[in-house]
Amino acid sequence: MGFGADFQGRESHDALVHIQETEIKQLESMKACLKQRIEGDKKYLASLNVFVQTASKIEDTEYHKYCSVFKAWDQVIQGTRGLIELLEFGVDGLSTQVSDKLNSLIAEKRAAKKHYEEERNRLEKEFTRIKDEVQRTKIEYGKMVEKVRTERSKHEEACSKGKGGGKVDSSRQAYTQASIKLHKQHNKYILSLYELKSFQQHYGSKTLPFFLDHHQAYQEILVQQCKDFMERFHQLTTFATVDHIAIYDKIKAAVDEIDPTKEYMEEFASKHKSDQFAPITIDFDSKLLEDYQGTLVPNRMAVDDFTLESLIQTKSEINDSVAAIKTELAAMDSEKSQCAAVVRSLEPRLTSLTEEEKTDYLKNLKRREELKKLVAESESKIAMKLDVLKLVEDPLNSLGEDDPPPAMDISGNIADLTGGDEPSLKPGKKMMSRFGLNKIPHLFGNKGGKSDKLDINGDSDSLRPAYEDQMQKPEGELHQVTGSDMAPKKLEDEDWFHGVLPREEVQRLLAQDGDFLVRESKNKRTNEVQYVLSAYWTGHRHFIIQWVDNGWRFEGDVYPTIPELVNNQYASRKPVTNKSGTILSNPIRRESWELNNDDILLDTKIGNGNFGEVFRGVYRRSGETVAVKTCKDTLSEDQRKKFLMEGRILKQYDHPNIVRFIGIAAQRQPVMIIMEYVTGGALLNFLRKDGKRQSRMQAACMCLDAANGMAYLSEKGCIHRDLAARNCLVGDNHVVKISDFGMSREEQEYTVSDGMKQIPIKWTAPEALNYGKYTTMCDVWSYGILMWEIFSNGLTPYPGWTNAIAREKVEQGYRMPAPQGIPDSVYQLMLKCWDANPSTRITFQEVFKTLKNLTEHPPKGETWS
Repeated sequence: MGFGADFQGRESHDALVHIQETEIKQLESMKACLKQRIEGDKKYLASLNVFVQTASKIEDTEYHKYCSVFKAWDQVIQGTRGLIELLEFGVDGLSTQVSDKLNSLIAEKRAAKKHYEEERNRLEKEFTRIKDEVQRTKIEYGKMVEKVRTERSKHEEACSKGKGGGKVDSSRQAYTQASIKLHKQHNKYILSLYELKSFQQHYGSKTLPFFLDHHQAYQEILVQQCKDFMERFHQLTTFATVDHIAIYDKIKAAVDEIDPTKEYMEEFASKHKSDQFAPITIDFDSKLLEDYQGTLVPNRMAVDDFTLESLIQTKSEINDSVAAIKTELAAMDSEKSQCAAVVRSLEPRLTSLTEEEKTDYLKNLKRREELKKLVAESESKIAMKLDVLKLVEDPLNSLGEDDPPPAMDISGNIADLTGGDEPSLKPGKKMMSRFGLNKIPHLFGNKGGKSDKLDINGDSDSLRPAYEDQMQKPEGELHQVTGSDMAPKKLEDEDWFHGVLPREEVQRLLAQDGDFLVRESKNKRTNEVQYVLSAYWTGHRHFIIQWVDNGWRFEGDVYPTIPELVNNQYASRKPVTNKSGTILSNPIRRESWELNNDDILLDTKIGNGNFGEVFRGVYRRSGETVAVKTCKDTLSEDQRKKFLMEGRILKQYDHPNIVRFIGIAAQRQPVMIIMEYVTGGALLNFLRKDGKRQSRMQAACMCLDAANGMAYLSEKGCIHRDLAARNCLVGDNHVVKISDFGMSREEQEYTVSDGMKQIPIKWTAPEALNYGKYTTMCDVWSYGILMWEIFSNGLTPYPGWTNAIAREKVEQGYRMPAPQGIPDSVYQLMLKCWDANPSTRITFQEVFKTLKNLTEHPPKGETWS
């Protein structure tokens, strides 16, 4: 096989010209890269010199003599000095020998290409000249045959009429002259034919083959020259020479001397060990009560009518806290066991692990040790809280069902308690002022900072709870929580509290005058948490709830809790502020998809997203395993808005080939989007691991699933913008589901305005790359790439090409070839997805219909198994 025998045709000629052009471009690119390599190596040398200089300045300490890490580091410095010398030699060689060879090779390549084209053109022109001569002779021959036929007819006509004399002689002479010319032309035509046959025979068997073989031989010589300079490049840039290996062997030997279990447990430990932790003495300072006259006793909990409620609340809070820590502890124990299992499985062959396995081993080892610490810390927290709980529970249990004793005797002389310094006050009010009772709303029904009447003499009617008036409210009407509620609601318990939903999401919920809700926000300047009342009153309005005088307010009265403030504002029908005139009349309650953060139990981390981490978890209310995307609480309001956009888009859709949305947990940080957990994970990982085991029919069914989901989205007016195998999931029975709607938009056309940094170039349609405009037709192009990924078992599109090259080639009309084994009918469908004109590009509905027909009735002659 060679150029002379196999490259004689025009197509081969074009290929030879094209490959030489490509080779010259490649050599030019190599020249530019070599220049960058030399510059980079020089910078690297400079940085290594700085490294050695900096490292040499490190002060020698007493720890160097017995610390193997320090010894290994010294060997690293010495090895780097040796490496610098080798690199300097290599850079000098690259700058002279390799560069010169490459420049010479480029010049010879260009000359060889020019010579080939000129000689090939000369030979083809000669061949064309002879062919043209035969054609001209043939045409002339035809004319002469016709001339003889005409002259003969004239002569026969003259003889038949019996005319003698000059006309017969004249016609005979004309006929004879025409015949003479024809006979000569006949021979000329035959000679030209034989000349052409002979030329073709020698041209095809010798002239052209020898020319092509000569060109092949010369090209092979140039390839050898290319090989020579690349071998020299390798010699000058390799780190695998004897000298390099010797340097790294010395460093490795020093590193191998490091034994983590002995590093701190021999000389260092014996010299620097210290005594164990000694607890400090913590006792109640009895001096605090030396001049006190009352019922409080050192080191004994006070259980009385002043403290009973707070103790019950404290007990409840401790129990809640212990339960939460135990839940976290169970999750950590489970994760610790999983990490330990991975470590145990890899430890026996630690010295032979692959880099990926070693990374996995270290990750799990570190996480296991971290979890040991966290588990111990959590167990300590639980034990500490249980100790405190016992201190609270014991006196409460002793009290039983009895009423708490009074904290003080208020039936005697008030002056004895007050010191007689306020004789003008009435006894009841004086004592309340003295001991701050008028500032205890949870006991005395403080309402807006104004105390309900309290009969100091203990009239039971005067202590009637202020919330009794609310008991007959119709079902569904907002309960007006006042200070008298013995167990006031937490803000999170209020169904009009929407947590950390961003302003834009909240405004979607407020549509009519009087609509309102409360949300958590952050001060943009101080980053402090603040609470905001968002309402609609001739437009959207947002009121920061102010913390003043140990309570919450808008403009009017101060309330101890936000629920009391908001519920009283709602019940009173008074404007929130006089300036706005906003009246709260319709609380916007959390929707079914707004979940409680406490209902989501995070389990194993399964990935990373653009805005945070992704976990497998459990939705406690249903017991369902779910996928949870978290949003870092350090993100800006705008980033949180983008994060939640995916949830807002997803919650509108219900389709078997779209990942199912469950809800958003945004009562507090971190904000979470909860979706169904798809067991098979990312489609890309599945294809790379198990794609080769699939039949073509199974791969086509995966494409059908994706087309079904995308047809549904296109009908809903959703542009995905990031359709790819990495953003699809594989469920039971290999069902494909479209996921990751982080870049999606609910528009017929979307124009990118923030640059192209996040654009997946190889998956994106040319019109979107060129003009930044996205339509569902752009998703169709991306779907064609997805089909290619599925049938190529997860290969990266345009393999071996950079984004820039792939983009340029596609603009020039290039389309990826069919993956091996793909049915031609499916590949033709793929090509329709890559129609350069979006207006004539196939639609998702057509793709789905075509694929469905193909999978149900595979074309004859195609292999689908």
